[in-house]
Amino acid sequence: MGEAYIYVGHAYGQFENDKGEKQPYANMYVISPVSDYVSDDYQAFGYKAEKLKCVSPEVWNGLTPGEKVQLFFDAKKRVSLVTSEGPGIELEL
Repeated sequence: MGEAYIYVGHAYGQFENDKGEKQPYANMYVISPVSDYVSDDYQAFGYKAEKLKCVSPEVWNGLTPGEKVQLFFDAKKRVSLVTSEGPGIELEL
């Protein structure tokens, strides 16, 4: 089963690696609940914003910022599949 997130946007393009070669990247931005882990020196509450690597820009095709989504990850912890659960939040852009 995937994890629930709110999709808020994405970015893709190319960057230059250490060898001077152009490499493609695809990132999506999401909001998710913080961990409910509590210890003597750690506690968090609310939500966190995350930038997640994606296998390709196609994973976010058809999504609208604010949608609640389920994310599925590959072995390299990149988003490989996104399924929509419908509207989550709505903000004016």
